[in-house]
Amino acid sequence: MKKLSLATFVAAMFSTMAFSQNLKQTVRGTIILYCFLFLSVSNVNAQKGLFAKFSIGPGFTTEYSNINSNGFSVVTKNHAIGWGITDKFAIQIGEFGGLNKQKFGDYNYINLDAFGLGFSYRTPVDIKISVLAAYSMVSLAKEWSQSFGDDGGNGFGLNMSIDKEWFVAKRWGIRLGPQFYWLKTIDTDYKFFNVSINGSLVFYLTPVR
Repeated sequence: MKKLSLATFVAAMFSTMAFSQNLKQTVRGTIILYCFLFLSVSNVNAQKGLFAKFSIGPGFTTEYSNINSNGFSVVTKNHAIGWGITDKFAIQIGEFGGLNKQKFGDYNYINLDAFGLGFSYRTPVDIKISVLAAYSMVSLAKEWSQSFGDDGGNGFGLNMSIDKEWFVAKRWGIRLGPQFYWLKTIDTDYKFFNVSINGSLVFYLTPVR
């Protein structure tokens, strides 16, 4: 009887330890899931009305038509002013581009600028997807301080950004994410493609939380 009781006791101990280990794993998993949901989902009431976005970041540019070279983007931009039609959709006018350290003949810098119209969409986890179609300009310069140097031609461009947004106050949000844009000039036939990581500061006229 004593041997049986001892065996039963040992089995019960191992069962308790296994249950405790499973419980710890469950609690740990629940905490991780809660933290993920806390960081991903914000208590947002609406995003209707006027908003303004200031966005900059570093990037990398490729010209694959005439210049055929790559360069580091000293700074890229993706600013916008828009109007939220619903909680998810907004229309906006925007400016994007960047100053690129890229050698071309006697020039050391290529400045890309574009102004356009587009829209943005907010997902349930506060990821913003923005698209712009724009009129673009290219400038060639020897010094970074003279970024608007010689005319490199005009054309058109497309921009898309995918940003995660966190709301830090009733009217303020911060965003972080990749930006992609493509520019083409008509007369000079330059074609540029840029990838960057941008941080953004956004102001909402209507409180969002």
